[in-house]
Amino acid sequence: MEKLVDYLMDIGFSKNESKAYLSLLRQSPVTGYELSKQSGVPRSMIYQTISKLISQGAVNEVRSDPLTYTPIPPKEFIGRLKAEKVQTFDYLEENLQTIQHPPEVHLIRHIEERLQVIDRMNDLISKARDEVWLSIWDSELDEIEPYTKKALESDVNLYSLLFNCRPTNYFGRVFYHNPSTSTIEEQRMRQRLSIVVCDDKEVIIAVFSKGLVPNAIHTQDPMLILLAKEYIRHDIMMKVVSENYTEEKMNKLWKEDSDLYYIVTNEILKNNSKYKEK
Repeated sequence: MEKLVDYLMDIGFSKNESKAYLSLLRQSPVTGYELSKQSGVPRSMIYQTISKLISQGAVNEVRSDPLTYTPIPPKEFIGRLKAEKVQTFDYLEENLQTIQHPPEVHLIRHIEERLQVIDRMNDLISKARDEVWLSIWDSELDEIEPYTKKALESDVNLYSLLFNCRPTNYFGRVFYHNPSTSTIEEQRMRQRLSIVVCDDKEVIIAVFSKGLVPNAIHTQDPMLILLAKEYIRHDIMMKVVSENYTEEKMNKLWKEDSDLYYIVTNEILKNNSKYKEK
């Protein structure tokens, strides 16, 4: 009996309502007074309990003198509850979807072949309305320059980091990696990494390397856009800092520190006692 009470409570009955309904199933019709005695529901609560059961469609009131009560047969009552629940769930399933804000999905598109990669980079530059951030190598400069020139003519701000490149007037505010640092970058990554960030809305990250098909990813994912833009910013600031150091000071800064040497070149410093001990 206790288990039946628990299950009735699971579908919305109170404990007193569960006890009264089960008591009516065992014996009916009965008066409110009799139902209180056989169910154990206090007399002070019995008529409130009966009213609730009637409103739930679980009990019938018999117009007799005195008034008596009978239960709705379980199959009929439970069947109706199930139908109502199904109808309710169907309604919620259908209508909740209409107000749900769809999750924001940012696809990452993969691009291969040099022509397709360059075309997509130029497409992003052409779409820009406010600013473009660029990290470009000399080997791709000529194919991109006509689009950066048009962007400048449209008052788009360009911030460019160019690798081993000849001076140019068509890349906005330009910072240059000289041949020696460009060589270190290419040797460390074993490829040329190029980036175009358009209006903080889109980014293309491309790799060009000898003997391999150029490829790139293109996305509107905010985290990748931020990461790419910060990469260019930090690289630019490193160039500004290094240009204010003498070459002797810069070499001393990292070429004599095994960890910095590895960070910059991706190679172990030769004659390094730290690694010899291992």
